Amino acid sequence: MVHIGALRAFGGRPPVGLKIVIEGQEEYGSAFDGYPPTDPDLFACDAVIIADTGSIRPGTPTLTTALRGAAEVFIEARTLGAAVHSGEYGGAAPDALLVLVKALATLHDVHGDVAVEGLRREPWSGTDLTDDEFRELAGVPRDIPLIGSGGLGERLWTGPAITVIGLDAPPVDRAASAVVPHARAKLNLRVHPRQDPEEAQAALVRHLRSLRPFGIPLAVTPGDTGPGYEAATGGPAYRAARTALRRAWGADPVHAASGGSIPLVNGLAKAAPGAEILLFGAEDNLCNLHGPNERVLLSELRAALLAEAAFFTEYAATHRAGAAG
Repeated sequence: MVHIGALRAFGGRPPVGLKIVIEGQEEYGSAFDGYPPTDPDLFACDAVIIADTGSIRPGTPTLTTALRGAAEVFIEARTLGAAVHSGEYGGAAPDALLVLVKALATLHDVHGDVAVEGLRREPWSGTDLTDDEFRELAGVPRDIPLIGSGGLGERLWTGPAITVIGLDAPPVDRAASAVVPHARAKLNLRVHPRQDPEEAQAALVRHLRSLRPFGIPLAVTPGDTGPGYEAATGGPAYRAARTALRRAWGADPVHAASGGSIPLVNGLAKAAPGAEILLFGAEDNLCNLHGPNERVLLSELRAALLAEAAFFTEYAATHRAGAAG
């Protein structure tokens, strides 16, 4: 709707040439993600606007300039041919779940920072969330400390994160007095926008394979990967965008990043490697994105629409000035 509204502002005849791409299956794994580089002429352009992000807080115009990459790793422990009675065998028979938990505990240090060598981490120089904002966004009670050290931008956007997103083990409500023979976990790794996700995944796999909890080897299997992205922000499109966002929101724009990935960004970047990619939109950080009762503020939608329309004008003027020079 941001794109349609911006077109309507010019009666369908904006001062720049446009190509509109609609992709609706990202959350399901879209075949389109890898398509643009196979047909680069169709996507050739000078600048790309992806209106799939938003303001770091309502009323603060925000350009998202970096996205973390992602990788998956599976870790598995098998210790017995079958479950055996914990009273008869516990204390000597190796518990697969304890083996797995001991391995998982090595992934972070005492502060909660990732302790795997080879994962890139740098300070974040853009705008940060405050601790209070993050607690509200993530639903962290005040009596529960946040994990990790350093600024939130570094922890969320330019540093690695490892999350246990799945665990195969006996559920509590069906637990028996038995030593567990098999346990498995799925790990989600988020990596620095400029780090190769396969390189980062290999570092995590190497770390896990080097472990022998209680002398027991682990089966470690790499899964899918997805690259991150970091924008070059010094070109004419970014200069025009900063002016456009300032006009639309009535405030100076800031730079932020996202811990999530947008596969289409990398597909378009490969198809049009010389294009500047701009990410802004109506999804402020309080919108509960992808959650129950997700909402869009009309003020943010209006500002995003006006910003894109203003960008058309500013960018056209930039190109006219360049041609005249």
